[in-house]
Amino acid sequence: MPGEVNCLFTKVLIPYLERHVSPAAAARVCRAAGRPRDYLMADHNWLPLEQVGDLLRLGQELAGEADEESWCRRFWEFGMDWKPREERSYVGTYTMGIGDPRTLYARMGEFYGLIHRWARLSVVELRRSRARMRVTPLSGYRAPRWSCVWLAVTLERFPTNWGLPRARVLETACAARGAPACEFEVRWRNPSLGIRFWAPTAGGAVLGLGLAVLLEAVGPLPWSVPVALGVLPAVSGAAVGFGLRERHRRRHTQRMLDLQSEEVIYSNHELEKKFRDLETKIEQLSLLIELSAAVNATLDPERIYEQALTRLVARMGYERAHLFLVDRDRRVLRGFRMAGGEPAAAAEFARLELPLDPEASAAARVVATGRPVLVNDVETTAEPVHRGAARAHRVRAFVTVPLRVKDRVFGVLSVSASTPDRFSEADVELLSAVANHVALAVDRAESFQTIEELSRGLEEKVRVRTEQLRAANEELQAAYRNLQATQMQLIQREKMASVGQLVAGVAHELNNPIGFVSSNVSTLEDFVSRLRAVLDAYRQADLPAPDRERVDARWRELKVDYALRYLDPMIQGIREGAERTRKIVRDLRVFARSGDEAWQAVDLHEELESSLTLLNHLLKDRITVHRKYGALPSVECVRSQVDQVFLNVLANAAQAITGPGEIIIETRAEDGWAVVVIGDTGPGIPAEVIGRIFDPFFTTKPVGEGTGLGLSISYEIVKRHGGTIEAASPPGQGAVFTIRLPLHRRAA
Repeated sequence: MPGEVNCLFTKVLIPYLERHVSPAAAARVCRAAGRPRDYLMADHNWLPLEQVGDLLRLGQELAGEADEESWCRRFWEFGMDWKPREERSYVGTYTMGIGDPRTLYARMGEFYGLIHRWARLSVVELRRSRARMRVTPLSGYRAPRWSCVWLAVTLERFPTNWGLPRARVLETACAARGAPACEFEVRWRNPSLGIRFWAPTAGGAVLGLGLAVLLEAVGPLPWSVPVALGVLPAVSGAAVGFGLRERHRRRHTQRMLDLQSEEVIYSNHELEKKFRDLETKIEQLSLLIELSAAVNATLDPERIYEQALTRLVARMGYERAHLFLVDRDRRVLRGFRMAGGEPAAAAEFARLELPLDPEASAAARVVATGRPVLVNDVETTAEPVHRGAARAHRVRAFVTVPLRVKDRVFGVLSVSASTPDRFSEADVELLSAVANHVALAVDRAESFQTIEELSRGLEEKVRVRTEQLRAANEELQAAYRNLQATQMQLIQREKMASVGQLVAGVAHELNNPIGFVSSNVSTLEDFVSRLRAVLDAYRQADLPAPDRERVDARWRELKVDYALRYLDPMIQGIREGAERTRKIVRDLRVFARSGDEAWQAVDLHEELESSLTLLNHLLKDRITVHRKYGALPSVECVRSQVDQVFLNVLANAAQAITGPGEIIIETRAEDGWAVVVIGDTGPGIPAEVIGRIFDPFFTTKPVGEGTGLGLSISYEIVKRHGGTIEAASPPGQGAVFTIRLPLHRRAA
């Protein structure tokens, strides 16, 4: 994945800390990484870039280093040294098999990609003994300084693979210090022919020169003879030197091949180990699923413990399995059940009690800390061990984990072996998973038992309490009925207030789009007339016959005449609909205006018209409204409450008329009173119920269609205004409601 770094870094960091600090420091790094040592020492694993930086800073802290650069250089100098097989990297072994430094530097981008997935290295320039390289972080990543130091040390140390001096590395730009990329200039010395070549060559040359001088001294000879005889030994020496050099190179190559073969064999063994671990994990997962199904199939804790211990021994291959339960009252751990031993040993274990002291036994420490304990040899461990119990049950190695529900440890699950070094961290993980399944199953079973016991006790309590409540309920019913009427009226008032706020908000939100529609209708009409004029111009244009036929065919296909014919009615319909909507919104805002309890001068005719607008869905196409408005001055009242009275009375009148009908509204002023009379042509009100229509919850409507509160609330509103509301129903006629309100507010 992008942004990762190979575990090659931790493969160097852990041995460095183990040798130069302490094994405990290396273990702390493993805990900080959240990975076992085996994972961090495998160079086919990867860690996030940020986590590697945190681990290196932790290593610097543990090593007591103050300067990051000197720490990174010293740490990676150690990494470049030759190491045992476990600490070697396949990348390092591979680089040693390359023939010369130049070839290695040429392939540096490939090697860098095997270690870093957060940046790319490119070789910008490559000469015989000089190169320039650039490291560019990927988008979203920033180069840490330790990566620059690591690369510089690596580039310096590469020539030493061939016994050459270190390369000279100059960092000309650093991305960790703000540059867009890191840039390095590298200069090195290439391998010479070596003493194995030059010694035989020089010896042959000296021998040839001596032979030529000797022949010249013997007597006169043609000049070519001494020269030929002198050159022959020099050539022979050079040939011998070349052969010795090639022999040395073959031996070096063979040694590198042996190392790489060793690397292949080691990697193969590691791969086999991984496959074995994977098979083990799959088998353990299957066993865990089986165990989970078994322990969840029962609600008996004893059966759950038996299933878990039996499967740990019979199916998971452990020698013995033990279960301790915590007795906090007596401050002991009590041996509860054991599987895998002789019956006599199981009976003896059931009598075993260990003090609940973290220093007395590992099991007690698990209860105190809530953390598992792994002991691979009770004779050498630093963990507290109850020696008597260990000898009695032939325990040499064990793993102990807590049984925990929420934050409470109620028991300890343990597996043991009679031989040392039997367990690993994988066993701790497996046993912890088993303990979690067991703890959850036991908690579920105990919860079910508790619920059953509570249910049995509650049944009797409920019966007694029911008798008491029945008697008290009869006493409360009368008071409740009175309270219910008052409460429902209050609820209805609050509901109407909330509805009013909601309506006001909706009306405000609707006003803007309605205004947009209204303002654009005229513009739309103008644009349509322009388009119609353009179409007429096109239609009257002188076109060739083929083009005219094609245009006419397209005209008919699109039904343009039909569209043009209905555009004007559609625009008029939009204008009328927008105007109607604007009026409804205006009435809604009037009905739901804020300040509900404010007394003010109100035109009752306007309020009646607003109410009729809001009830239009009940009136249109069915009921005719006759308005007989008289001269009526403004009335001092609470506008929203009077609106509610008009809405209730008009709505009842509309709902009482089952078919076509009429509503007659009359208004007049009488001796300081405003009188509003609302009549309808409905069936009227039966004489036997007309005296109850203002009672709370009384309604003549079917169940579910009315609350019986509308007229009751209207009655209370008119009464608070110092007025009256009366109902009449002449025989053979509809209902008539007369509302009388004082023109001016009266003192309470």
